[in-house]
Amino acid sequence: MKIIIFSIMILCIYSCREIIENEEKKLDIPSTFYTKDYYYPIGELESGKVYEYVVVHEGDEYLSHYWHLQSSKDTSGNLFLNWERYNGMLQKDQYIKEWIINDGVIVEEYKFFVQDSATQEMKEYQNIVSQNVVFPFNASLDSVMAYRFICEMKLPPDFLTSKLIRDRKFAENSSFNYNDKEVDVIVFRNSDLYDIENKEEGGFWNVKKSVVEIYAKGIGLIYQEEKTDGIESSIVTQLKKVYSKDEFDKKIKIKKL
Repeated sequence: MKIIIFSIMILCIYSCREIIENEEKKLDIPSTFYTKDYYYPIGELESGKVYEYVVVHEGDEYLSHYWHLQSSKDTSGNLFLNWERYNGMLQKDQYIKEWIINDGVIVEEYKFFVQDSATQEMKEYQNIVSQNVVFPFNASLDSVMAYRFICEMKLPPDFLTSKLIRDRKFAENSSFNYNDKEVDVIVFRNSDLYDIENKEEGGFWNVKKSVVEIYAKGIGLIYQEEKTDGIESSIVTQLKKVYSKDEFDKKIKIKKL
């Protein structure tokens, strides 16, 4: 009888130890992935750099736009990343100010510049941001977890009210062939919903898009594929080249000649 009781006790102790070890293993499983190194290299952008993006279609490349990125600090030591977007005609058409915090990137300011048909000058229009998370530095590995960004704009010539709701989800850490070289990357999968309303003439509709974003370590966004619901083809945008600000200013100067 004693032998049976002793055996049962040993079995219980072994089972309890196994349960504890399994729980400890669960605690060792990371719940987030550190992504800051894959965002644009903020520490290298004090003097500014310009990123040239192209649309790729059937093997051909077409200039899409440029982003001029420059980091700055305020008197309190807060770190910001300032974005200026230039279209294919080298006209500035967007400006974004991002606040870099410990947990990620949030939008402080977002505005558009649209050419006025009467004066031919670029006129400023504010983009109203209500939820401002654009990039998490400790991205959740939970496939359900999404980081939401919401903004609302009203731009000429139609002055339709467009509201963007973007849910960004971390997908994986992987590798990607960029400029004939395998680079370490992370992948986000976004769901974009555009609610569009014509308040003057009436009418309301929405547009849904699925977007894949690939960020390379030490570089930033190098690939984006956008698919609109109901449209068979997708739009692929890739990073073509990175310029110094001086090199880009020379391009603008030559364009104006």
